[in-house]
Amino acid sequence: MYRVTIYFYILKRRKDVNGACPIYCRISFKKERASFSTGLKAKLKKWNKQKQSVNETSELDSAINNKLEQIKSHIYFHHSHLLDKGDDFTAKQVKEAFINNGDKKTLINMIEDHNNSMQRQIGICYSKGTLKNYKTLINHVRAFLIKEYHLDIALKSVDTPFIYRFEAYLLEETMCHQNGAMKVLQRLQKVLNMGLQRGYIEKSPFSIYKFKFQKIQRGYLSTMELKRIMDIKLDNKTLQCVQNMFVFSCFTGLCYIDTHLLKPEQIVEENGTLWVKTNREKTGNISNIPILQPAKKYIKKMYSKERVFRPICNQTVNTGLKKIAKKTSINKHITFHMARHTFGTTITLSNDVPIESVSKMMGHSKIITTQIYARVLDKKVELDMEKLSKKLFKKKDK
Repeated sequence: MYRVTIYFYILKRRKDVNGACPIYCRISFKKERASFSTGLKAKLKKWNKQKQSVNETSELDSAINNKLEQIKSHIYFHHSHLLDKGDDFTAKQVKEAFINNGDKKTLINMIEDHNNSMQRQIGICYSKGTLKNYKTLINHVRAFLIKEYHLDIALKSVDTPFIYRFEAYLLEETMCHQNGAMKVLQRLQKVLNMGLQRGYIEKSPFSIYKFKFQKIQRGYLSTMELKRIMDIKLDNKTLQCVQNMFVFSCFTGLCYIDTHLLKPEQIVEENGTLWVKTNREKTGNISNIPILQPAKKYIKKMYSKERVFRPICNQTVNTGLKKIAKKTSINKHITFHMARHTFGTTITLSNDVPIESVSKMMGHSKIITTQIYARVLDKKVELDMEKLSKKLFKKKDK
């Protein structure tokens, strides 16, 4: 009689930012193997390879080891059950019997599992804003399923045609524009990849799907437009606060939430230079920015010991910016995020700041992101080519 062998191991290459690695289970039977993620994690230094368990120093460690024992017991149970049937079976079938969610695991269940996991990691790996996007995803999926199927569907039923039908639904029957629909689909892809890792599905329905993002023009302010916003005298105190936050962001590249939450202790002086040193709320990436002279006056008077600026909600800020734009005769749809684009173009790249430095200050993980935010202006291209022309003709004259 063939025996089933169970082996727990960790994937070192998938270590997260906290140094924890996912724990996998390998089932060996009749010289075949089948692996799946247990959904648990362990820090590399705590994992005992010989014992296939975590060295216990806390209640969490004990809970992980107990869960591993439960998994082992359940696999043995399902193996025995398959033996009792008397039919031939494989290691893969033992795995599927253990998971026991093949057709029972639904699409909504999978998204809920993902969102619950993300909820537990708020402030560690994810922000509330990221979770909000996945709550929007589940709302879109629910509405689509009700319309098309009148009920939830099995996770295994989600195939490539389903993805294309969902894409059409997003574009034709919701407020999603092209790029918005693609973002929703990217989030669904991430959830289904989790299902793939856990062994609920054998293949991603996105394997042959092509994402179609449209290139968009990012709004920004010219030097003269920014100067008009800086120079205008405002009587309304709320508009004054909006003006201060917006202009400060134009010179630092901070987004709304990072400016809104900015604390006095994040303004640091080193070797005579004043810096903003913070971690981006959206991504957690480090963002260290020297404060330019024009921006210093906006932080001379702190709002309180906890905040640099008076707390104002994003909606109020954007409403205030519309009023300021009207008062300064700027015929552009100004939102707070335009300040970040202005920093990337008008303030930095257009003044010969290397894109690597801009990317680091803006807290981007990849320079390609900076290229989207911070285009080089036509005027800058013209000046660069003029310099090149003079240089070439100078060499020719010699």
